[in-house]
Amino acid sequence: MRNLGILLLFPFHAARVFDYWDPFYVKNTGASWVLSLFIAVTAYWFMPLLFYLAGASSWYALKKRTGAQYLKERFHRLFIPLIFGLIIIVPPQGYIAKLTEKEFNSNYLEFLKSYFMDFSDLTGYFGSFTPAHLWFILYLFVFSLVSLPLFKLIEKLQSSSLKIIDYLNSPLVLVMLFIPLTLTEALPGPGGQNPFYYILIFILGYIMSLSEGMQKAIGKLKFKALIFLIVYIPIWFSVMINNSNTGTWSLTAIGIAFMKNLAVWLTLIVILGYGRKHLSKKSKIISYMNEAAFPVYILHQTILVIVSFYMVRLSIAIYLKFIIIVVLSFIITILLYEVLKRIEMARWLLGMKSNSDYRK
Repeated sequence: MRNLGILLLFPFHAARVFDYWDPFYVKNTGASWVLSLFIAVTAYWFMPLLFYLAGASSWYALKKRTGAQYLKERFHRLFIPLIFGLIIIVPPQGYIAKLTEKEFNSNYLEFLKSYFMDFSDLTGYFGSFTPAHLWFILYLFVFSLVSLPLFKLIEKLQSSSLKIIDYLNSPLVLVMLFIPLTLTEALPGPGGQNPFYYILIFILGYIMSLSEGMQKAIGKLKFKALIFLIVYIPIWFSVMINNSNTGTWSLTAIGIAFMKNLAVWLTLIVILGYGRKHLSKKSKIISYMNEAAFPVYILHQTILVIVSFYMVRLSIAIYLKFIIIVVLSFIITILLYEVLKRIEMARWLLGMKSNSDYRK
């Protein structure tokens, strides 16, 4: 599921170039409602899924490591790539965003002089400093640090006679977890990315991996949740569109927030349930992607933004541009990864194991 999520980033971010919704580093002069709908039906669950899977990965990691070993690995796997990415990988995206402005004519080195001092807009869509897509890695690193004591406490309680996690094994209780998820949205979120929301999903990923009972509950719910969502999502979208101008704290807005998070949580249940049933297989492609997924995540968006900058200038159909951006960005990213993985320093900077450790 994680590997499929990483692959989905290519069409997802390529569609951002052509959607009607939010700004992006590069925007085509014409937009597409089809690609906008693709963003709408993907965006609400995509990052929650990645954070859930990261929490589940923490459970697997802690099965084989002490707390100190886990933190050391997180520092290497997350913090070092984050710093490397912020300095080297991300800035070209801001430069491309600036190049879309007609009055901008500075070279890249001149741009960098102001870039690292401009914190006016953390999205970075207009050329200011930004963590860009690496905000995910930043959050994961912080979540790993602050959640470790909780994970150890949960593991200790679950191994004792208390077994508090077993109280969550009921399908009804499992579904109701969308309520605390919604409540976290009342808390502040810098740059539009609420850390309280995502850390709860991260922790739930750990907890639900720990409990076989919760996994069985997900399996029981997956089909019912899928049927419900087929009817529910159009209703939610309709309510949201027809009440787009309501105030943040109005009863309508609060109700829509609960509707959204019910959709988020049930979608995760469907994906996790069917994923566990159909994706528990080994193959050479999965083995390859297990190593490639994280470096590909770090590299992909800068390459995609650069490719998009040139593609939007061509006088060809929107969907042809979209396909070319997806395919070309993917090929260039994989080729760059293939080069970098053979360089020991690059492996270290991208959070990969050394070649000698990987062979072991």
